[in-house]
Amino acid sequence: MRKNIIYMMIAAAMVCCLSGCGKWLDVKPYDEMAEGDLLSTENGFIRLLNGIYIEMNRDMLYGGALSVEMIEIMGGAYSIGTSNAVWGNFSDLAKYKYGTDYWRARFSETWNKTYSLVLNCNLLLDNIDGKKSLFSGDNYSIIKGEALALRAMLHFDMLRIFGPVYSRNPESLSIPYYTAYTTVPENLLPASDVASKIVNDLREARILLSSDPVITEGVRMQGPADGSSNFLYYRNIRLNYYAVTALLARASLYFGDKSTAFSCANEVIGALNQGIFSFVDRSLVTGSPEDPDRIFSSEVIFALSHARRNELFKNYYDPSRVPNYVFRMDSDMFSRLIFGGSQSGGSQDDYRCRVNWIATGTNRYFYKYSDMVDVGNIRNTMIPMIRMGEMYLIAAESCSETLADGLSYVNLLRSNRGVSALPELTQELLQYEYIRELYGEGQLFFMYKRMFSPVLTSVNPSKNPQPSDELFVVPLPDTETQN
Repeated sequence: MRKNIIYMMIAAAMVCCLSGCGKWLDVKPYDEMAEGDLLSTENGFIRLLNGIYIEMNRDMLYGGALSVEMIEIMGGAYSIGTSNAVWGNFSDLAKYKYGTDYWRARFSETWNKTYSLVLNCNLLLDNIDGKKSLFSGDNYSIIKGEALALRAMLHFDMLRIFGPVYSRNPESLSIPYYTAYTTVPENLLPASDVASKIVNDLREARILLSSDPVITEGVRMQGPADGSSNFLYYRNIRLNYYAVTALLARASLYFGDKSTAFSCANEVIGALNQGIFSFVDRSLVTGSPEDPDRIFSSEVIFALSHARRNELFKNYYDPSRVPNYVFRMDSDMFSRLIFGGSQSGGSQDDYRCRVNWIATGTNRYFYKYSDMVDVGNIRNTMIPMIRMGEMYLIAAESCSETLADGLSYVNLLRSNRGVSALPELTQELLQYEYIRELYGEGQLFFMYKRMFSPVLTSVNPSKNPQPSDELFVVPLPDTETQN
């Protein structure tokens, strides 16, 4: 089993190297590295870690299901029709029919792939402490910190999909949490125990990443001039120190720890104030720029690098797919609430509207993942996983017991989106901001589940799916319940 897992990770590195990602993740094909080198050299540990990042781009994970497809349908992002000839199994998922054969298989595929990557995180973690002498500079602590953070993030997303509504049932059994390299199934744990393990891994990762060059030198989006290893460069396509801090903010809010969520979100916001990150340059998103920065890359704290990212646009959003299905927002929601309507704070002058939604006839289509003119630019490969705008919204939500005190954070974000300030802040207005900021990035379902609120799919509240355990808790895969 161990040998097969190692082969899988090297093969992933080889495929991505051949398709262009090697430029950013510094990978090497299998025939250039013997199997034993993976756990006996510094470069081997780096390549094993890189293989985990690369495998996260698979369709059943963040290269589809957990970014733009399955999880966004569950979050009500798209207007899904009823014609089986056009929409197929998506119609069932839009009705939260998780028990069909098709969706049981799909969720099982996501679960199994996630835990195979957890297994690889633990393979690395179980071996690294005994081999500290292999590592130069701060590489030991940075590699270990990233692996711990990846383990936490993967478990966190499984908990958010398959676990209970945490705010209501934190002691309910949820998922297993694997902290060692083993093929023996672990027991299901109460959600609160999983939460503690996630937070502990993230806290330890933050300590280990305190030497991350992102803190003093920024994201370093140009590789070394001498052609040496890229490992300490391109820091926002890795779980860098600020990405881990942002992930801890996200997790802490989900688990009801507003104090930690607020302090972590503010620490990341401080990195923007220090120039480590920056709000998107207006010239790159308005006035019909030749090559718009649709993902606001300077604000992305952590992204995956996917050499074929344009397939997300071609497979799901491209208007040329008509009469086949095309994912897009309900037209009334778009024009009357999200990007229109004074009561919602929406405006079509919003940068998030102007750069990402393009009119074709009477319809608007979502272009966030369409190719740039400069297809070789790293920005053209990025799938955002955590962005700065979310930190402002988390800070607004967690700064006190009442949302009113968080208004300044939302309005500061809005001022950098080209829209006027809100006079007040309610949960519904905050949700509209989350939708505008994170649409197409796989976070909306988790927001509704955390808040235990209706899923916003229509301007008619009576048509919005109402909160329930049946809606928000996906049954565990058969493979897990049988184990």
